[in-house]
Parts: sequence; structure tokens; C-alpha cells
Amino acid sequence: MEKTIENALDDISLIKAVIEKTQKDFAKVAMFFIGIGLVNGIAWIMEQLAYYIRNTAGYGNWLVQALGQGTHLLRFAGYIVLFVCFYKRIKATNNEISEGMIKIWGIVLIGSYVLSFLYMRLLPNGNDDKLITLWRCKELIEVLPVIFALFMTGILTKKLTITVCTAIYSIMYFVLFVGMKEIPYGTFGGTGTLMPLSSTSVKCLMILGMIVLGIYLKIGARIHGDKLNT
Repeated sequence: MEKTIENALDDISLIKAVIEKTQKDFAKVAMFFIGIGLVNGIAWIMEQLAYYIRNTAGYGNWLVQALGQGTHLLRFAGYIVLFVCFYKRIKATNNEISEGMIKIWGIVLIGSYVLSFLYMRLLPNGNDDKLITLWRCKELIEVLPVIFALFMTGILTKKLTITVCTAIYSIMYFVLFVGMKEIPYGTFGGTGTLMPLSSTSVKCLMILGMIVLGIYLKIGARIHGDKLNT
């Protein structure tokens, strides 16, 4: 009888150790999401600076083109660096859940960016209604995989909050996308341009949304670890 109880206690300790290790690995993954938010935040600042120069010095200024191209390059290179660095760290922990999560996000971020780039290169020049519609579809190539990855993150981490928030954003995004409402954007130093509300929501998701997600996972891992130690 005593041996059975001892074995049961050992099993419970093992389960607690596995759960605690998984939560600690989620804390490492949390920094990956914060990194995504920071990369997109820096890219947004560069984009706003490009609009400011365009509004004040003219579209022909070489800095406008340089910052525009630099924004795309920063995001693409940033995604690759984040994926490689965090995948190596998570791989060393032998946590298949966290490793799978990093793989999903790496494929989504890098893959969708490459597809979006190729899509834009294949579009013909012009400004008619059909081409404008095709240009707007580029946004779907970027955001739909992200929504899928967010749902998978909620499932893998077993965080209902992530799944519910993703569902709410998905509905809100498609309402904005279909509504085709536009707001002024890049107005520092001038009139700027018009941008669809759906595109603005994607920028907010990739900056604020990713940072909040990372902080949420980090706090959740810390709280869960404290509970296990009590």
C-alpha cells in the first residue's frame, strides 16, 4: 500500500515537472512574439518617417524610396532572424509543442511574406477597379495565415483567451475588409494618403497584438509556475 502511494506521488511530481517545464518554454516563446511586435513597430516608424519626408520634401526624395524598401527588408530579415534564433533555443529544450508553434509561425510569417512579394510582382500595371481589387487581396495573403497561426497558438497553449480574441478579431477584420472604409494615414507633415481600416487593423495586430500576446504568455507561465510550487 505504501509503495503504491509512493509511486502515485512520484507520478504526480513527474507530471508537475513536465507541466512546469512546458510553461517555462512558453515563456521563451513569449519573447518571440514580443520580437515580432518590435520588428513591426520599428518598420512602422520607418514607414511614418518616409511619409513625413514625402509630405515635406516631395515624393522624388531618395530617402522616401530607401525607407520604403528598407521597411520591407527589415520585416523580412527580422522574421528570419527571430525564427532561426528562437527555433534553436526551443529545439534544445525538446519541447515538441513549443517547437511546433515556432515552426508554424516561421512558415506563416516568412512564407506569407514571400507569397505576397511574388503576388505583387505578378500584378500588371494600371489603376482600374479590377486591379485595385486584386491589390487589396494582397492583404488577405498576409493576414489569413496569421489568423490561422493565432488559432493554432490558442489550441497548442490551451489558452481559451487567445482563441476567443482571435475569433473576435477575425469577425471584426472581415467586416472592415468588406466595408472598404478608408482613413487618412501617414499625415505627419502633410495630407498623407488613404488606407483601408482593415489594413490599419492588421498593423495594430502585428505590433500591439503580438506584444500583448507575448506578455500574456509570459505572465501566464510565471503564474502557472508559482501555482505548481505552492
